[in-house]
Amino acid sequence: MIKISFLLKKLGTDKSNLEYVTVSSPKKISEGKLAGLYECKVYLPIPDFERKQHLIWSVNPVDALCLASEFAKSQLQFLINRGVYSINEIESKEP
Repeated sequence: MIKISFLLKKLGTDKSNLEYVTVSSPKKISEGKLAGLYECKVYLPIPDFERKQHLIWSVNPVDALCLASEFAKSQLQFLINRGVYSINEIESKEP
């Protein structure tokens, strides 16, 4: 699992929240129409989104993880480009 922490601040306010983007480890799907594919779950704590958890599928685990991290990056970049939020990195306290 990948966990990325950052400060999310709505522009025009002094309030910022510590938020986390979480990408699960790839898991192989064994049943249903997607059997044989690998799935990563991406949790995005973005206030304006209806869904906070998104599913990413691929034919191999490395691609699933790469696609999931690119998806998270693009969604955070969308927030910055809209000019509604600013995102600041914080120092990780985890090893």
